[in-house]
Amino acid sequence: MNTLPDLSQLTHEQLLEFTRQLAMQHQQLAEDNQQLDTKVQHLSILTQKYEHELALFKQHKFGSKNEHLTAKQIHLWDEAVEEDIAAVDLELERLNADKTDAATHKAKANKPKRRLLPDHLHTIRIEHEPASTQCSCGCQLRRIGEDISEKLHFRPAQFYKEQHVRGKWVCDQCDTLTQQAMPAYVIDKGIASPELLSHVLVSKYAD
Repeated sequence: MNTLPDLSQLTHEQLLEFTRQLAMQHQQLAEDNQQLDTKVQHLSILTQKYEHELALFKQHKFGSKNEHLTAKQIHLWDEAVEEDIAAVDLELERLNADKTDAATHKAKANKPKRRLLPDHLHTIRIEHEPASTQCSCGCQLRRIGEDISEKLHFRPAQFYKEQHVRGKWVCDQCDTLTQQAMPAYVIDKGIASPELLSHVLVSKYAD
């Protein structure tokens, strides 16, 4: 470890040089830290890949025939997920860029029209309702409807549809409308869940 010099004994030029060296060391440490972060992310992706491959192997080895992936299932989500992969790629480019105008321009790609998920998929309904149905004015809220958004999920050898239902509640006394917010997702308006995006990214970048 280098011993710090006695700053009181340095000339103005020496202080400037010492400051420049410290700045260079700081920059080098920042670059080293970034490289370590990249390695950690790469190892994390590899770990997910191996866990996924092990799960698929167990499913193929011990699962029943009706649990195996069919060609129709494999191609089911290709076009829909492709839109979300493009959005993830743009986000990765934006995060890795130096916040230049060019990177910002790339992130503003035209948003494609979303496809509806097939009705025959197994659906898990998840309801998001207010913790309390009492309005802030003291009156009781009344449910007047709901908003439904769907995410395409993936578990080894199976796709299923997760349906998020957010009830709409209104106070008849003061007309206050209450509705729970959607959970945060990697791509808020995408149809792919974080688990499915993780599987796709692992297959795309780590295979």
